[in-house]
Amino acid sequence: MTEQVQIPAELQQLISYMELEETQATGLMSIYQAIEAPLRENWDAQPQSARNVVESFEQFQAIVAYTMAGPTAEMLAMVEKNAEGEERDEAQADAMLQQLFAQGIKMMIKDLKAARRDAVLRNEFLAPFRK
Repeated sequence: MTEQVQIPAELQQLISYMELEETQATGLMSIYQAIEAPLRENWDAQPQSARNVVESFEQFQAIVAYTMAGPTAEMLAMVEKNAEGEERDEAQADAMLQQLFAQGIKMMIKDLKAARRDAVLRNEFLAPFRK
């Protein structure tokens, strides 16, 4: 029995814009939820001029989740490959994932700040949300 997860509007816009398949959307939703708390903390610490690059925190959260999808999938595949035939250390895998998220969030906050003065980068942030 599969449970239908409600996808936030901003994430749905990004999924549609990027033309992702349903299986990719499920993974993206997991990342979207996992990064919410640490991303919110970083978002709240930013100057208003940086937060004004996008219309809302949820738009930024969707962008960060999408950006993190590739590296997250690679890391999870690496953990699975290394765990074959061994007892998997869930705590170590979780720590690696948290470190990956922290680095990704740091990079995206840096890009958000840069987008204040870079029209091309600002347009990249906003493209999925333009109608």
